[in-house]
Amino acid sequence: MKRIKSPWYEIIWMSVWSAALAAIIGTGIFDARETAGLILVWAVLVGISIYSLVLFYRSDRKKFLRPASPGPVAPGLNAPCPCGSGRKYKRCCGAKSR
Repeated sequence: MKRIKSPWYEIIWMSVWSAALAAIIGTGIFDARETAGLILVWAVLVGISIYSLVLFYRSDRKKFLRPASPGPVAPGLNAPCPCGSGRKYKRCCGAKSR
């Protein structure tokens, strides 16, 4: 079964559970103990949905916080050396790597 990754899915389920709880409690056929049990089940289901939404937004946020550049770029041979000596890279630190 394919998992739906939309946050609207969880929001819709929370609305359905809330409406069902309101309809069931509104009938008045349950005593106080049974009503408390229904509210507890509703709280667990809504809590699971909220936890799922938090995980969705955390993973979505991490995608956008990653750096766009792949990493540091080595200087060209005729570029000034990054060590600050003032010489060309090929004559300073670049010569050491050969």
